[in-house]
Amino acid sequence: MIAVCGASGNLGGRTLRHLLDRVDADRVLALSRTPGRVTAPVAARAADFGDPAGLVRAFEGVERLLLISVDAVTGRVPLHANAVEAAAQAGVEHVVYTSTVRAGDPGNPSGVAHDHRETERLLAGSGLRFTSLRFNVWPEMLTYLGVAQRVVASGELPSNSGAGGVGYIGRDDSAAVAAAVLAEGGSEGQFLEVTGPAAVTDAELADVLADATGRPVRHRPATDAEMPSLLIAQGMPAPLAEAWTGAGIVRRNGWFDVVTHAAERLTGRRPASLSDLLVQDRPALLAPAGSGSR
Repeated sequence: MIAVCGASGNLGGRTLRHLLDRVDADRVLALSRTPGRVTAPVAARAADFGDPAGLVRAFEGVERLLLISVDAVTGRVPLHANAVEAAAQAGVEHVVYTSTVRAGDPGNPSGVAHDHRETERLLAGSGLRFTSLRFNVWPEMLTYLGVAQRVVASGELPSNSGAGGVGYIGRDDSAAVAAAVLAEGGSEGQFLEVTGPAAVTDAELADVLADATGRPVRHRPATDAEMPSLLIAQGMPAPLAEAWTGAGIVRRNGWFDVVTHAAERLTGRRPASLSDLLVQDRPALLAPAGSGSR
């Protein structure tokens, strides 16, 4: 049995769809805190990372498991520890974990890198066979946070990231990679950097946004000190403006400037470019920030 945690969520749901292109539905199990919301035509079980005993029952009979990292500002690692321990107790043969770019580097200043690094350490010490998929940035986050909409509306992309690039990979391509590893097996013990086809700078991002929307977007280099006020002037809340400024420093220092061929090698298809993804997302880019864009 192949099981997908977080199956009623965005990445989990997409992974199920790709998985069903590769294996029969009777081999697939959807796991979710809300199993009634799973739309794929597969068996579903309740699974809550906060319920260790329930997790062991949920994982019974599972050979390969996709462990999707939880979306939590604090307390992520203890929840992941519950899932890893339950997988070991239930006899899961192979865990596939969704991590983040360069998570294994102790110097990685990204806010989530520590939690992913600790989870990878737990997996390595668990005795389980595992694969860590270190996904680069999903471009969907640009619209989810309202960054892209504000840039398009104002016609200006302020940036303190310099020449630092990002190997953006779409969420659907990420799901396709996860499904391929679950269906085919292999890659045990590997920490795979999974990226899009190119590292894109903010200057290039401005051009891509202009092409995708048909609206002029100018790249504006800025200092770290200037950035928060420029972003707040575009309507960004102050806490997010500070966080985005910090993310610009991380990008400038090259932490997301990673490009590999792992996605194409595992799925047999070239991942979508940032340009293609933003063209598909044009309605969200033209919507007001905070209007429900994903």
